[in-house]
Amino acid sequence: TVKNGLTTSLLSLGLMVSAVAEDSVSEIVVSATGIPTPAAQIGASVDVITAAELEAKQITLLQDALASVAGVSAYQSGGPGSTSNVFLRGMTGKYSGVYIDGVQINDPASQQAAWAYLPTHGLERVEVLRGTQGVLYGSEAIGGAISMFTAVGGQQDHRGDVQSGSFGTHALALTGKGEVDGLAYGFAVRQSESDGISAANETNGNTEDDGYESLTARGRAVFELSENLSVDLAMRSVSSEVDTDGGFSTPADDLDNYIDFDAIGGRLSVVYETDNARHEVAHGRSEDESTSFGYSVMTTRGEREVSSYRGIFALSDAVQLLVGVEQEDETYITGSDTYETQTDATLLLMQFSDENGFSSSFAVRQDDNDVFGKYDTYRVALKKMYQSVGFRGSYGTGFRAPSLYEMFGTSVYCADGVCGNGDLEPEESRGYDVAVIFTPSDNLMVELARFDITVSDFIKYGEVAPIDPNDACIAANSYPSFTATKCGRYEQSDGDSQSSGYELRLDYQASARLAVSANYTKLDAEKEDGSRDIRRPEDTLNVNLDYAASDALHLGAQLRIVQNITDTDFAAFPNVDVALDDHTLLNLRAAYQLSNAGKIYARLENALDDDYEMALGYGTLGRAVYVGAAYSF
Repeated sequence: TVKNGLTTSLLSLGLMVSAVAEDSVSEIVVSATGIPTPAAQIGASVDVITAAELEAKQITLLQDALASVAGVSAYQSGGPGSTSNVFLRGMTGKYSGVYIDGVQINDPASQQAAWAYLPTHGLERVEVLRGTQGVLYGSEAIGGAISMFTAVGGQQDHRGDVQSGSFGTHALALTGKGEVDGLAYGFAVRQSESDGISAANETNGNTEDDGYESLTARGRAVFELSENLSVDLAMRSVSSEVDTDGGFSTPADDLDNYIDFDAIGGRLSVVYETDNARHEVAHGRSEDESTSFGYSVMTTRGEREVSSYRGIFALSDAVQLLVGVEQEDETYITGSDTYETQTDATLLLMQFSDENGFSSSFAVRQDDNDVFGKYDTYRVALKKMYQSVGFRGSYGTGFRAPSLYEMFGTSVYCADGVCGNGDLEPEESRGYDVAVIFTPSDNLMVELARFDITVSDFIKYGEVAPIDPNDACIAANSYPSFTATKCGRYEQSDGDSQSSGYELRLDYQASARLAVSANYTKLDAEKEDGSRDIRRPEDTLNVNLDYAASDALHLGAQLRIVQNITDTDFAAFPNVDVALDDHTLLNLRAAYQLSNAGKIYARLENALDDDYEMALGYGTLGRAVYVGAAYSF
């Protein structure tokens, strides 16, 4: 059979699975150290969301899966497909590296990922690595890294899935994986559409539904050329359109606002494995193009090319070494203007584990940016288990080069038409987390973690007076009751931005049929001036129940309580931060296995019909019902 490169590399390197790992967690994690490692040996904060969990919870979009993870929150500026953001430990999306089968999908222009266009169909697992991870993932990973892996190879399994529900929502997905004559493959195609809701909150008198449609495709193929040599090819594409609402001080109905978004990317890697080493040479390319139609028409395109080598060497049964070199080229194209930057990086990581429950890793990295020069970062992580009690911790540094948009972006809303600032310098970060783990039995795990991330030379979107007092930006930023005198421009602050807090996690297998998981996050996210950062809840509680009523019938419930959120009220002068209402979301679900091949399912989202906002002035979905059917062949 064709090898699964990630799992096979673990075996070929002879990584030692400690007694602790065998007794508690057998999940193999790749993202935490770059070396496939049992989760029980990892000192960093990592959560693994499996395909089985995604299916059981009927989660179809990545941002919904992430929102249930400790230390993670998300918001949308309206209904399905609208602008979204995901915060890892309070750090906005431009601080999180996002990868699909090794292809980074952060927009090279803004460094943000297009969260609304990431379906979970066909994924084998999602690894969520929280905390400062720049030493492994480079500039965009101050807050963490999210890695998605397409299911590939193994027993042949093809599936069709159709779903329909509230707000005129329809989705059709086709996924598959298997092996044929030395070729392991996996793919997922999903078409979805929705009439949506008004992006501008309906409680403010808005009535226009803002619809959404999207077609996504993803595939991966692994060719085994010989016992030691294989070729791995991964591809993805997105084509979508979403209606949006505009407005000066407060979002309002706008029939002419919409966004076209298209993305394509791929990665080709050649892997050579021996008994004690694994070598991988890879080249990847991705391209995002977004066109906004509204007050003006603006098209931006970002391109990224990455060439890399990573070698993993087993120095002994207990010690592994990772060596990496990488070259990344990023391009931002807007109108007739093109901006480029290049970063070369070298990485060295050493990992140790023993049979007494102790494991550690130490990594150093040097990035050489053609604009900002060289930056050295490092990270150390430790873990020790003493039977039912354990401790882990990590400390790391990082840097983030200003995005090409922050340096060269243009918009009618910005002073002199220029949002960018060529005088910006990179942000630098330092962060730690420590945790206590309690596993009194095989069916119960409790973990309490403390974390802190500090960012110096913080880059923010500020205001300056345009050179020409009649600049077009003055009119663009004014509205009937307010005449602007300043316009937008990115600038560097003198203070530090800090995000700290606590995460409490619990997993309990109450019986063979009932599983309970819960997490609570206490977050203190502060801007450089010491004020609270907006749209990050201080308190978030997630509780999930899975109950197998019979071999065929599975029931579940998910509760999320979110409290203490603020946002900026731009209708006030001067702008002020206001508190948003707390909210409680209850989702109920059921699935019935008709046969080995067929299944029907249904879910009720926001069962309490809570009326809430995650972003001031923007609507959220009320009570909604979705039904679907899946068939394997």
